[in-house]
Amino acid sequence: MKDILELSSGEKIRFRHIKKADLDAVWRNFNEVVKEDIYPVFSPVETQYEKESWYDNLKREKNLCIVADNLNLEHPFNVIGQCEISNIEWDASRHVGSLGIIVQHKYRDLGIGYRLIDIAIRDAYKLNNKKKIILSCFSNNERAIHLYKKIGFIKVGQRKAQFKIEENYYDEVLMDLCIEDYLNKKKHLNLESK
Repeated sequence: MKDILELSSGEKIRFRHIKKADLDAVWRNFNEVVKEDIYPVFSPVETQYEKESWYDNLKREKNLCIVADNLNLEHPFNVIGQCEISNIEWDASRHVGSLGIIVQHKYRDLGIGYRLIDIAIRDAYKLNNKKKIILSCFSNNERAIHLYKKIGFIKVGQRKAQFKIEENYYDEVLMDLCIEDYLNKKKHLNLESK
């Protein structure tokens, strides 16, 4: 996969599948984003055992992880975003993937999240035979909800007071996307623009 996005700053962002050598960079990025309190995760991942266990499980389960690699930054500061599509645990739901994405704060609203999700959806369809993608996020994460709707995700539900951070409760928005509908829409839009 060769996919590069050049930002107005001149930085070049390469989108690619994760490699084991990315572990420290991926978890440094994850830990930085976790501090924002917009994800239902409180504890950073710091031990090599935790990092390697996650990677081994990713490979064993044939989950998919696409990273946004800033070619202008050195390891372990080069990974500025990542998108994972994980398998659902039920045998009857092997055609469904669960999407999770994080992008560093200063790299948001630049098209990186959109590109990560687009590549992950296409590869999940092509490599893992996924037909549907599901996701969830905090109901007050308007930026994420806007992005998901722009891509074509549809809100299918909301769980009231699903998460508690300190003394505040947050609702969880549930969304899904049929991949064939997504690909057909993209194909149709590409034909119209020619």
